[in-house]
Amino acid sequence: MADARIPNPLVERFFKGGIPLDLRMMAAQGALPLTPADLVELLHHLLRDPESEVRSTASATMMAMPVEALLPILKDRLTLQGVLDWALSSRQEDQLLEAVLQNPSTSDVAIEERAAHLSMELAELVVINQVRLLRRNTLLDAIESNSRLNNDQRRRLRELRENFNIGTTPAVAVAPSPIVAPVVPEAPPPLAPVESEVDEPAPSTEQEAFFRYLTEEERQEAQRLTTVQKVFRLNVAQKVILALKGTREERTVLVRDPNRIVSTAVLGSPRLTESEVEIIAGMRNVSDEVLRVIGQHKGWTKRYNVALQLVKNPRTPLAISIGMVARLNPRDMKSVSVDRNVSEVIRNHAQRFVREKATGKRG
Repeated sequence: MADARIPNPLVERFFKGGIPLDLRMMAAQGALPLTPADLVELLHHLLRDPESEVRSTASATMMAMPVEALLPILKDRLTLQGVLDWALSSRQEDQLLEAVLQNPSTSDVAIEERAAHLSMELAELVVINQVRLLRRNTLLDAIESNSRLNNDQRRRLRELRENFNIGTTPAVAVAPSPIVAPVVPEAPPPLAPVESEVDEPAPSTEQEAFFRYLTEEERQEAQRLTTVQKVFRLNVAQKVILALKGTREERTVLVRDPNRIVSTAVLGSPRLTESEVEIIAGMRNVSDEVLRVIGQHKGWTKRYNVALQLVKNPRTPLAISIGMVARLNPRDMKSVSVDRNVSEVIRNHAQRFVREKATGKRG
C-alpha cells in the first residue's frame, strides 16, 4: 500500500482552525505560495468555512484553476477523496473527468451521482470497472440509466448482472438532474473550538523581539537584528507570506515566532531545505508544536541527524523523541545517556540500551 501524502504543515494548521479571517481570505484567493496539490487541498477545506465570502472565493478559485494544474493532482491516488469527488461533480473538462473516473481513490458515491450524465466515452470507464459495479449495485443502476450508452456497453452491463445474479428485474431509470456549479453549504457545521494559537504574548517592542527571537550570540550579529526589526513590523498574514516566500535568514527567525500559525508556516515553505530542518530540530527556542510537526514528518525523520537532534532537544514532546532513541548509534546513545541537558526520561531510556548492550542483551 502506498504511503499517505505528507500534508503541508501550514495546511494542517488551517484544518485545526483558529486562522485569522484575512489570512483565510488570502488562501481562498490562491495568494499563498503553496504547491498546486497543497493549494487545492486547502481550497477544498475552505469550501466549508464559516464565512460565506471565504467559501465563495475558494470555490471561484478552484473553478478557475487550469486543467494542466489540476490534471496531475487528480491522477494521484494520494489526493484527498473529497478533492476528487469535488472535481467529478463540479468540473466539466473531459481530461479531468477521465482522470478522476480512473482514480481508485474516487468514491463510488460520487461516480454514481455523475454516472447518468457522462458521455459515451467517459461512461466506458465506469462500464469496464467491474470492481466498482459489483461492490455498489446502485452504481450499476445509475450507469444503466445513461441514455448515451451504446449497445455494446448495455450488453456488457446486462451480462454482468446475469453472471453475478444481480437483481431480477430491469433497473429503474434514474431521472437525470442538471449538473450545476459547485454547491457551497449555506449553513456549514461550526468549527470545533480550538485553543489559542499563541503560546505566549507577541513581543511588544523591538527590544523584546530581539530577546524572543535571538540567542545571545545571534544578538551580536547586525544582520540578525535587522531581520528581527523587519519581522517585528509585520502582522500575522504578512509573517506567513514571508515564512513561505522569504529567505533562509527570515525563516530562521520566523520559526521561533510565538504564533504557531507563523512558525508552522516556515515548515510548509517550498524553499525549506532538509539541512534547515536539521537545525530547527535542535533549536531550544522553538515551540513544541514545531518539533512535533518535524517528528511526525516521515521524510524528515528518515535523516539520522534530524532524529538525533529531536532526541537531544529537551523541548521535543516525549511521544516523539522516545521512539527515536533506539535508532541512535552506540556513540550517540552513550552520549545521550549521560547528557544532563536532555529529558530525564530520554536519558534513562538511553541508559537502559547502553546497559543491555554492555551485558550482551538485545534491545
